[in-house]
Amino acid sequence: MTLAADALHDITLELFAADDPGAIAGKLLHAAMQLLPVRTASIWIPAGGSFECRGATGEETERLTGTRVDAASLTDSVIVEGGTAHLSAGLAVGGQLVALLRVSRPFSVDGGFTDVEQERLRRLAEIGGAAMANAKRIATSERAATDSARDLGVLTDVSREITSTLDLDRVLRSVVNLAARLFRFDRGAIGLYERGACDIRAVAGADAVDARDPKLKDLAVRAAWAAGRGERFYISDRSDPASDAERTFVQIFGADLERDDAASGLYLPLKDDEGIVGILLFEASRSEFATPRQRELAEILANQATVAVRNAQLYRSLPMADTLGALAARKEAMLALPRQRLVRYMVSAVLTIAALTLIRWPLRVSGIDPIFRSLSQQEVRPTIAGVVDRVLVQEGSAVTRGAAVAHLRDDELRAERDGAAAAVLAAERAASMAAARNDAADEQLQRMRADVLRRDVDVLDEQLGATTIRSAIAGVVLTPRAEERMGIHVDPGQLLFVIGRTDSLELDFAVDQSDIALVQLGDVVRLRVDALPQRTFSGRVVALPPLSLGNADAPRFPVRAVVASEGVLRPGMTAYARVLTTPASVLGRLARAPLRAARLFWWRIWS
Repeated sequence: MTLAADALHDITLELFAADDPGAIAGKLLHAAMQLLPVRTASIWIPAGGSFECRGATGEETERLTGTRVDAASLTDSVIVEGGTAHLSAGLAVGGQLVALLRVSRPFSVDGGFTDVEQERLRRLAEIGGAAMANAKRIATSERAATDSARDLGVLTDVSREITSTLDLDRVLRSVVNLAARLFRFDRGAIGLYERGACDIRAVAGADAVDARDPKLKDLAVRAAWAAGRGERFYISDRSDPASDAERTFVQIFGADLERDDAASGLYLPLKDDEGIVGILLFEASRSEFATPRQRELAEILANQATVAVRNAQLYRSLPMADTLGALAARKEAMLALPRQRLVRYMVSAVLTIAALTLIRWPLRVSGIDPIFRSLSQQEVRPTIAGVVDRVLVQEGSAVTRGAAVAHLRDDELRAERDGAAAAVLAAERAASMAAARNDAADEQLQRMRADVLRRDVDVLDEQLGATTIRSAIAGVVLTPRAEERMGIHVDPGQLLFVIGRTDSLELDFAVDQSDIALVQLGDVVRLRVDALPQRTFSGRVVALPPLSLGNADAPRFPVRAVVASEGVLRPGMTAYARVLTTPASVLGRLARAPLRAARLFWWRIWS
């Protein structure tokens, strides 16, 4: 046993030193011949319903190599066939059989295989499977390292290309065209974003941009919406949106996406500390066109593009000498004006400054991604499985608390309950008869049986009660086409209906961290919806949850308001919302962002 253990140890080291499955298979054959007194060792690979011999050593190497046999003839551990004893053991990688190791010897000469020999072959097969799994992991790691090195090289080339020039148009074209080296897409574009509009400046594979192209106009609208969100947005499948943001996007642009044959898309705002400068976007006609790794690479590319675009824009604004000369000429012209006209100008300037500083009105803070939800909402779910045989409500129906909304088929339960009740009566009669004949043991047994059956009846009564599904709150049925639930099979806990209040709605939206300090409980919220753009609705801020919604680069904080629906607003609608906060003058509004940036800059330098 000690020699065999030492040999297995040496074989294990030798197998794990190999990183090629073919080399491992060859070493396994030689190891089997070394550990066991056999004449032939072979490796068999599954091929459909049979096994094919891919390698052998020993006396029958030429006859066995390349032959196929039925799987059933190899699955037994020990068999004797035609005067030859065979022993097989499986090699598994990740719980899946990948090969069989088989050894053979003449039964009349060497006899069958002992339990010790079977255990040795099984251990050898386990070691071989582990070695193949290790080789597979090594190969996967090497491929991942190769892919990472290639991606890094591409990003380096892209960075070198887009930073080698200060020509804005050339930078934009380089970014969108070089992105094709990172992943595959059907349409790529880059645009500059300003005041809620997006100007597409470069399209992948095109030397020039045709502003009259309808598809390009649709693309610019989608780009402006995504840029306005201020964060990376990925829609994986137009036909199956996975998040509220994706559903909102499809609701707004679904027809445009279908017309432009775009099933998925990746939208990357180009932003830095100064704000959003543009957007880089890619769309494809297939779903899930970008893997998580590719989306990370695209975001790195967007960061590089932001720096390059910002540098090019700064370069365009460099000719300050002309600007200073124009200011000096304007100053001389002002001094040359007649005194009376100069006084009028000064009075106008004072009045303008007074208007800019003394006239104050509430500062409006824009809400990000506003969406209406029911003020209180309850999901109706059955507690037992069954088939819906009656739906007692319709979409939009008003229900009271505890009202029945659906019923599950209860024929089988009622029959089972009646049978259990009859069994209780039978057990009680049997107990009475046992008492009459003074058989205390049987009487006790029957009464215990009656108690158990009675509890079964109680359980069945509870289940029968659960077949009538009731609403836990008063409200309106929000589930569309509720009557179509008729006849479906439901499991315990499966969503059947949603009931909620619609007289007043909650409006959930986010506010950027730079503005959240301005928002207070009770502030007025003004909003409009696409369905009624001519009407302005009002609400009040009722909650300021403390946890942020965005990532570390662009944190946003949630705000919740209550808005009267007035019979027209509905849950799920999106809105355009603004919070009326602390009053501020025009000058205060204009100076707010520069002052904040200057204060932060000063603190970073001197603190």
